[in-house]
Amino acid sequence: MSGIFTNGQTLVVTTTGPGKLNLLSYQSNGGVVNVIGSVSTSKAGETRFLISHSYTFERFAFYWDGAGEAVYGIGASLLRQPVGRSWSNASLASWGSPAITTADVSVQVKTAVNRDNQITAFIIPDLI
Repeated sequence: MSGIFTNGQTLVVTTTGPGKLNLLSYQSNGGVVNVIGSVSTSKAGETRFLISHSYTFERFAFYWDGAGEAVYGIGASLLRQPVGRSWSNASLASWGSPAITTADVSVQVKTAVNRDNQITAFIIPDLI
């Protein structure tokens, strides 16, 4: 299996209800400071988020802060898994890895610069 973010292995998070998807990009291969931020939705129904990547970072931790459920899927796979619910139990995509793991990234969050609504996570429009 190809690594996440390569060969069509897109990372998509599907949520229900209002809330925000939080993303931490860290472990820079170019000396860049960690970046943290969120993208919010106020929809009562389903929202899909695309988590993209930056060539500058090698790890991308994310969690859902909302009342409803959140699951992630990779590429064309029908497998869906729950998304983490805090920085101490975040879902983690590592560059080149074929799977999402769980990690405590609380330490990395402390040094991150906040970039709400300017991160590499985007809401996928309903018509796509």
